[in-house]
Amino acid sequence: MHFARSSRAWTAAAAVAVLGAACVSAPPAPTPGMGTLYGDLRLVPHAGVTMPDANDGAYQDRHMRDARIFDYSQPGFAVVYLDSGARPGERVDVTIRASQIETRLEPAWVALAAGGTVVVHNATAEAHTVSCPSLSKVARLAPGDSLELRAAAPGANSLFLLDRPQVESGFFAAPGPYAVLTRDPRFELRDLPPGRFQLHAWHPRLPPLAQPIEVVAGQATRVDLELGVGRSQETSDAHP
Repeated sequence: MHFARSSRAWTAAAAVAVLGAACVSAPPAPTPGMGTLYGDLRLVPHAGVTMPDANDGAYQDRHMRDARIFDYSQPGFAVVYLDSGARPGERVDVTIRASQIETRLEPAWVALAAGGTVVVHNATAEAHTVSCPSLSKVARLAPGDSLELRAAAPGANSLFLLDRPQVESGFFAAPGPYAVLTRDPRFELRDLPPGRFQLHAWHPRLPPLAQPIEVVAGQATRVDLELGVGRSQETSDAHP
């Protein structure tokens, strides 16, 4: 099974529709006996949120004037994935870096298949203490040291530097084939076995989405996804 990605290193009515409109071109024909899912992921602002004015770059609600502006026009980091068929063994890297003004974890989010390994590297000139609460792991890394974390269970996991305020990162472990979306809203999951699955979309700032989907052998099926606060968390009764 091929694990396709839009990019590599990362939601309550969520609506999913299989659309025939052709604003997204179909991917190449699947491998014989296999199927493909593809489409766009669109983030939808909550009905009560006033988007920033283009002239001043700030939210109009005075209670949100100091909030970081969230760009709904691109995913930023999102993961679209199926609920089964992960290939353990992937390794991804997160690095502690320092400049004259800050210490940070890079990248902010990364994704991998469940059962893979996240390696945290200390590329700074001083020791740092790394915490991964979901794995009950805390370790002090000297300069040049690394820490390996096994992403055994599916889902999101946070990483923190305990010696620096508000320095954090995270990794998402997908239980099946997945695509990571950053600037491009398009996703493709290729060479999937035929059958019925749950198609999921996950975003670190929005409620998740789950939707039944059928993968058809020899067919590329378009599925367009919308994630937004105020939409149902799961649409398990819907069918493609």
